[in-house]
This record gives sequence, C-alpha cells and structure tokens, in this order.
Amino acid sequence: MESNKPMETPLASNRRKEDATLGEVVEATIYKNLVGSFMYLVNTQPDMRYEISQLSQVMVRPTKLYWKVTKHVLRYLRGTSQYGLWYR
Repeated sequence: MESNKPMETPLASNRRKEDATLGEVVEATIYKNLVGSFMYLVNTQPDMRYEISQLSQVMVRPTKLYWKVTKHVLRYLRGTSQYGLWYR
C-alpha cells in the first residue's frame, strides 16, 4: 500500500451498493480488525462516520468489493495531513 497514491475522497462517488451475500468472500478476521481500527476514527474524524458505517455493515461476510473500499479508505487517510504519519 505504500506505493499507492493517496485518495482525495473517502469513498468513490460512483460506487454502487452491493448485496452483502453476493461476491467472493475475503478473510473476515483481517477485515474485522481493520474496520475495528477505523471505529476509533468516528470519534476523532467525524467526516468518516458514513464510510465506517458502510464498511461495518458487512463484517460477518465481507466480499472483495468491500475489501477494495476498505483499501480506498486507507489511501484517503494516507492523504490527509492529520493521519499521514499514522499510516506509515
């Protein structure tokens, strides 16, 4: 992820909502740990509430699409000045 460029928005504007039961499932433990880490941001960075809410809705059976969205959020956090050092 270090070689990826930072994102300007937390979520892609053209993202469509996917049924949580469709798509290839990814490792749930890793996904839960990452989204759980994002839960802290709800208190410290209020503009992330919607994104974290969307990601936490599929914690039982995360798909590749939601894993991709999670990585997008990481890239956004990397681009913000407040969390740029946290990511590295």
